[in-house]
Amino acid sequence: MSRTNEVIQETNTAVNIYLKKGDQFAQKLIRGTPNGLTLANLTCGLFSLIMSMNGLHRFASLFILLAAVCDYFDGRVARMLRVSSAIGAQLDSLADVVSFGVAPAILAHSIQHWSFLMIIAFISFPLTGAWRLARFNVNPTHDYFIGLPIPAAGIVVALLALFSFVSPLIMIGLALLMISPLQIPKL
Repeated sequence: MSRTNEVIQETNTAVNIYLKKGDQFAQKLIRGTPNGLTLANLTCGLFSLIMSMNGLHRFASLFILLAAVCDYFDGRVARMLRVSSAIGAQLDSLADVVSFGVAPAILAHSIQHWSFLMIIAFISFPLTGAWRLARFNVNPTHDYFIGLPIPAAGIVVALLALFSFVSPLIMIGLALLMISPLQIPKL
């Protein structure tokens, strides 16, 4: 009788070990989901850069818009799953600089011919976006944003570029709005 109990206990222990390993894997997968969406955002930004460099401007615009979808959901999923990390916050900012700062600037520059204003827009747009993100990371706000968020500015440029319209003046205006003290309510 005791031998049967030992066999059952050994079987249960083996099953419990696999259940525990499966539970640990599921927890890691859940904790990594927001960062996976952030990396998807960055990947879309990189694809936008590739498309811009190859003259595929509409695809480049669409990849920026797809990056915005990923960016929207990474924060929502993190809050829903109650997982957050300092690395996740920094990774999100780095992805945003590429997807909504550099990619729109390259896209606009690849559509619009060289001009002095285009060079100013090309340089100021990602620089002010990076400045705005750094300011937010140092002094986060909860109910509002200070300055226009870089995803919003990048989406405006992408939407205009989707219709082959680029305005250096609009980009410079968006750059100034990103570093302005304007308080914009969070959605």
